[in-house]
This record gives sequence, C-alpha cells and structure tokens, in this order.
Amino acid sequence: MKKVLKAVALLSAITIGSFACGKAGQAENSASKSDSNEKIVVYSNSVSDGRGDFLKEEAKKAGFDIEIADLGGNDLLNRVIAEKDAPVADVVFGMNQMMFSKVAKEGILESYKPKWLKDVDPQLVDTKNEFSPLQEQRVFMIYNADKIKPQDAPKSWEELAKSGKKYIVPKGLGGATSNAIAYSMLMNYRDKGGKYDISKKGWKAIQDYFKNGNVPAEGQSEIAELANGKADYSYTWLSNVPIVEKSFNMKLGIVNPTYGVPQTVEQVGIIKKKDSNKKVKAFVDFLGSDKLQAEWAKKFGSAPVNKKAQANINPRIKQILKETTPQKNDYKFINAHLDDWVEHIELNVLSH
Repeated sequence: MKKVLKAVALLSAITIGSFACGKAGQAENSASKSDSNEKIVVYSNSVSDGRGDFLKEEAKKAGFDIEIADLGGNDLLNRVIAEKDAPVADVVFGMNQMMFSKVAKEGILESYKPKWLKDVDPQLVDTKNEFSPLQEQRVFMIYNADKIKPQDAPKSWEELAKSGKKYIVPKGLGGATSNAIAYSMLMNYRDKGGKYDISKKGWKAIQDYFKNGNVPAEGQSEIAELANGKADYSYTWLSNVPIVEKSFNMKLGIVNPTYGVPQTVEQVGIIKKKDSNKKVKAFVDFLGSDKLQAEWAKKFGSAPVNKKAQANINPRIKQILKETTPQKNDYKFINAHLDDWVEHIELNVLSH
C-alpha cells in the first residue's frame, strides 16, 4: 500500500492467553488445554446493528467462544496488515475481495477450503482459497420514496451532483461503502493518459459530487439526515435497507444508474499463526454454513452466496437485487489504483 500504515495497539479487551486450564493442582488439565475452551479472536467490519451479538450467541450454541473487534473497512485492513508479525486475530470477515487481495499479498492468510464452498458459485471463489465468499453487497443512491417519485430522482451520481438537490456525501473514504461510490463513478472515465488512469472529466465529476453535497451534521448519520428531511438523497448498502426502513418507518427509493451499481462480496479468511487455534477452521465452516447464513439473512437482510441459504433472503432484498444491475467493473484494475484514487480525493477534494 502506498500509504504508510500506522502501528496499531493491540486490543486491550482481548487477551488471547486466558484460556481455562483447570485448577493448578490438576496436572491432567494443565498438561493439555481443552479445545472447547480456546477463545477465537474475530475481526470484522460486518458486526454492527446487533450482528455481532447474534454471532456470539449462535457461536456459543455451536461450542465456540469468540471475541469480536468491530472495525471500519479500511481500519480493519490496516490493522490486519499492521499486526502481520504479531497477529491477534484468528479470523477476519466482512472485507470485500479487493481488501482481502491486499492482505493475501502480505502472506498473512492461511489457505483453507471451507466445507460449504461447494455450495457457492465457483466464479466467486479465490483460486488459492486464501479467502472465501460469504455475502453479496451492493451500494447505491437512496431517497425517501414517500416524498420523491422514481421518475423525479436523478439517474446517476453525476446527475445528482448537478441537480441542485440536497444530498449527503461521505465524510471521508475510510470505508468500503464510501470507496465504492468513488470507484463506481471513476470507472466510467478510464483513460491511460489521465492521472492515475482517470480522465480530467472523471476527476471533475468526483469533485462536483463531493463539493455540491454535505456531510452529515455532528451526531447524525447519512440515514438520519435523509429521515429528518434535511437531505433529499443519501447512500447505503444492500443489507442495510430492511434495517433502515424498519427503524425509520421510511420506504427507500433505490437509484440504478445506466452503468449499474458496484457489487462486492464480503469474504472470510484465516490468519496464519505459529500456534493456530485448532477450532478456527471449524468456526469458518460454521460461519459460512447454510444454517447460520440462512438465519443471518432472515434477521439482517443479507444476501448470502451459499445457495442453500438463499431461500431465506429477505423479500425486500430480492426485490432490490432484481431492480439493480451489477456494474461491470474490472476489480483487478480498481484494486491496483484504489489507494492512489483515495489519496488523491482526500488530499485534493475533501481537504479543500
């Protein structure tokens, strides 16, 4: 990565040496630790809104003792790489395929083929099995469908920027969702002669989008600003829609540009360790299983890639999957340029 990664302090709340070994006087217990008492440290950017609590409860029922660190997408990526020589996490999940590709290049991930991988579209599977797909996500523009008619909504991010309407933009590019908005626009302006292979017109489109929008007010979210009427348009991701609509009693309108919406797949990977927890692979088998993914889909509106779990996909999610078109993106190209794009936007657009 071109950015210098800052060293990250280990989580004080996680102590990986505190596994139960029985009483000191019981030699048979101190000689070997029981697998059932080994704690699994999980890093994720996909455990908010009750997901983490749900996972801990279900994991406990299945015989796993887990500790979860909840981090934003880029923060998660940076932490995993920063801890390369002294890893804390056993399992990482939630980052998309591009982020996991960066981690894989560092030699951090252990190759493993989960039992459920046979039930996933082979096109989604990493050839080296260093990470495995869990759930599909899409990112798109949204509006309050109770106030705005579909025909009156902008048809793209570029059109939104020129509309004169009130809309919310990300505060920064520290997460996968905000990054997706940026590269979704930039991929329409590929130019080998342009800065970082993007034309001047593309950089102007990005500048206009951020310049003409507003970040959420202090203490507010991009969704809250839409719900309270201070913004006409905002953004979100696929699995968040049912949660938003239920929490705010608001029907969301979804914008599907002619070039489509960015589609990524959340993944899971195992961190290489000298003294690897024996139950980690079993936990990954559990995490991506049709049983857990079906319950996750039912409860949180996710779109699992495990075919056996797809019957439980929320009807609203199924509707959005039909109404939106995956953008035909070259993710290898995006992965090779994203750090430069993010840095350029943060230094030349967001800081002005």
